Amino acid sequence: MNVLKGPTMRYNIYTVLFQDVKDLIKQSNVIVCHVLREGNHCADFMTKLGASSDTELLYHAYPPEDFLYLLRMDATGTYYSRE
Repeated sequence: MNVLKGPTMRYNIYTVLFQDVKDLIKQSNVIVCHVLREGNHCADFMTKLGASSDTELLYHAYPPEDFLYLLRMDATGTYYSRE
């Protein structure tokens, strides 16, 4: 959140990527806000997938198969309570 809402970071290997995301947010009229991981299973899934990868940066041409279920649940507005 700090990277996306704060000033552009200098001397970071991902600076260009972060700036591209910030530009897309501005162009798309999107609001970015913090959500607990229980409220965003899609982001939680992708975070765990990235943490378990040995690759520094991974691009997905298509959503991972297990991710599609979470997208469908998100689209239907399924609510998960926090335990």
